[in-house]
Amino acid sequence: MSSSLLSFLVRRSAAAALLILIVLSLTFFFIHLAPGDPTLVLQDPRLTGDQREAMRRAYGLDRPLAAQYLSWLHAVVFDADWGISYVHSRPVTEVIGEYALPTLLLTAAGLLVQFGVGLLAGVTAARHAGTSRDYLIRLTAMVLYSLPVFWTGLMALLLFSYNWSLFPPGHLQAVDAASLSPMERTLDVLHHLALPALVLGLAAAGGTARFTRNSLLEELGEDYIRTARAKGLSESRIVWIHALRNAAAPILQLFGLSLPLLLSGALVVEVVFSWPGLGRLTFDSILSRDYPVVLATTALTGVLVVVGNLLVDLLHGVTDPRVRQ
Repeated sequence: MSSSLLSFLVRRSAAAALLILIVLSLTFFFIHLAPGDPTLVLQDPRLTGDQREAMRRAYGLDRPLAAQYLSWLHAVVFDADWGISYVHSRPVTEVIGEYALPTLLLTAAGLLVQFGVGLLAGVTAARHAGTSRDYLIRLTAMVLYSLPVFWTGLMALLLFSYNWSLFPPGHLQAVDAASLSPMERTLDVLHHLALPALVLGLAAAGGTARFTRNSLLEELGEDYIRTARAKGLSESRIVWIHALRNAAAPILQLFGLSLPLLLSGALVVEVVFSWPGLGRLTFDSILSRDYPVVLATTALTGVLVVVGNLLVDLLHGVTDPRVRQ
């Protein structure tokens, strides 16, 4: 590894760690200062005042907010201890580990749909710019991009789950999944994954298609494209190998921006489809004031976004020699 690349990675990692710390600190104070209290959500209304106070002491909520913050920061930074979930009564790392895989699966499938459909539609529109096919793709892309994700999810459930029964209405797997063979269980998970992944990916594919079309049109007007055509290269080779590679830099930046948007969209999709992922866990934890879980999911989301953007910068350097210099 070159010294310049190592220096770049160190600088970016330090800046990312500082950014995540700032976000977590702000999240800590915001959720603790918000109206409500975990004991009011979890406790039995028949509990006495002394019992309520005992619960606050057990959670450490009777201490000054600054002391709670310093204690939490020390545990996270030096011991990697995110605490005990108020609701699940288990270490937060165990709870996160249980819910992280479904969200990563949904997000990866959503990215595949977004860039698979978006790139294909954008390239097709650029190759037929000004034609009816181009107008139809741009109109469809605008509609997909404009529709709220929760509305699209509800309509998809109504049409494809309840009216036509093509896909399961929610959850990660069927009730009898434990009795299925490994292959049948995998197919069952994919069947449950298909509809929420399509809703999540298609909502972002419209923006990707329009972005790809505009980037590719700029490249198709360059001199080297005319030279390639004069040499007799096929149009497919010109578009998919030469033009698309030079248009890849802004598309890679779009990939980095899409990751946080998909993660936030996954929260809505997980609630609509009862998907047992981090989005649903975060939503329920906010309602129940489960502070340790909210902070841990915020940190994990921040890390994924930062790592995604770092990978995009590295890929940008691979595709564009000017960035490497």
